[in-house]
Amino acid sequence: MRCSSRAEGASHVVENITSLPSFISTPVLRADGAGKSSAVEPTESRRSAVSIDAARVEYRDDVRASREDLAAARSMLDVFIAVAREARSLLLEARDLALQAADPETPDAARAAQDVPFKALVQQLSQLVDRAIGKGAASLAGVAIPVDADPDAAQDLEIPGLDLRLKAKVGEDEGLRLTTASTLATREDAAEAARAADESIARIDAGLRRTEAGAARLDGHDTLLSALDSALAASVRVDLDADAARLIALQVRQDLSRSSSPIANATPSAVLALFRD
Repeated sequence: MRCSSRAEGASHVVENITSLPSFISTPVLRADGAGKSSAVEPTESRRSAVSIDAARVEYRDDVRASREDLAAARSMLDVFIAVAREARSLLLEARDLALQAADPETPDAARAAQDVPFKALVQQLSQLVDRAIGKGAASLAGVAIPVDADPDAAQDLEIPGLDLRLKAKVGEDEGLRLTTASTLATREDAAEAARAADESIARIDAGLRRTEAGAARLDGHDTLLSALDSALAASVRVDLDADAARLIALQVRQDLSRSSSPIANATPSAVLALFRD
């Protein structure tokens, strides 16, 4: 971690960041002639104005670095969401074909005909995910995305990934239940393919919910860091009293409570265009 004043416990990231860093919020104390402590002006403190400015600049650099990390992670999540939504659409089409082929009323010739577009959809899904992973979307291979979302946190925030790669054989921990060997050759094969597609869709839905929640969390962190960056850029005085410090922290919390993630309504077409031929 970059900042030496990181708070303990990654589960309290939001609470940690809403507190101003110690060099902003803590007044300098000295003992008067009667032995009582009283706050002093920065010019009378043992910390020079130069060291105070350097500390503020260093902390602002940490905040900006965290914002850059947040932006990079947010882009990765956008890619995951776009590809996962497209994969879900392809699986819905494949499931519908499999259900038709599994119908006892479907003739063998019709089932064989349906197997052709079914396998084309499976291949299209596999190529979509593989191309995205090849271009750096590791979360689609099940890799968690680490994010240095808070310069005061003890450890990185992690957004879990989901393995959407199609395999030749399904294992217990695979993200998708449909495989490259799935077929509609018989009614039994078609019924199994329909079940596998349904389970795959359910897993994608769960992964999308987790990822969209993670995206909203990153948006909230960015709102907080933006507020802190603005405060530091405005040369916040180091001799803030307790009331002023609490007011700034309250304003940051209010910003966070009003923030919302636009990802739920995002159009994935622009992102998906990167992974199409």
